[in-house]
Amino acid sequence: MAAERNVLILGKGGFGTELAELLTGAGVYDSVYFLDDGAADCAGRLDDLDKPELRALCPDAFAAVGNNTLRLELIDRLQAAGYRLPVFVHPRAFVCPSAQLEEGTVVLPLCWVGARTVAGRGCILNAGASIDHDVTLGDAVHAAPGSIIKAGARLESCAKVDSGQVIRSPWEMRAGGGR
Repeated sequence: MAAERNVLILGKGGFGTELAELLTGAGVYDSVYFLDDGAADCAGRLDDLDKPELRALCPDAFAAVGNNTLRLELIDRLQAAGYRLPVFVHPRAFVCPSAQLEEGTVVLPLCWVGARTVAGRGCILNAGASIDHDVTLGDAVHAAPGSIIKAGARLESCAKVDSGQVIRSPWEMRAGGGR
């Protein structure tokens, strides 16, 4: 009998709950344990992530909070505590083979990630987002559902691209095109 595959998710809000359903629905994990300072039915509070028994139970973890700066801080704490921060690409998303996704990045259904794109640690590439080729995303960037990041764009860590927003290619900006 195979060992149960457990994962720890920091944050039991909307995104954390959605991520848990996607991870178990895709068959990646059998059980999800949450840490959250304000939600019921959790394994503990965020400060409990350092507990060795929790780390032994859940070797993998995701920081699933919408606040980009806090998500990056939690990723640093998880890494310091020795958790693995896998990348999750939903089976209905598409990531070009030459794209690079760093630890803790999540790619949700119907997202497109183009060739030679680099996404830093803990990015949320949400449902229906389109990230074109040769894009560079810093750590903890959030591309909201239906956002578009065009070829060659560069976003700094903790940036958010809202639904319907288009981040233009650098050459479009030099040619006098606005955002």
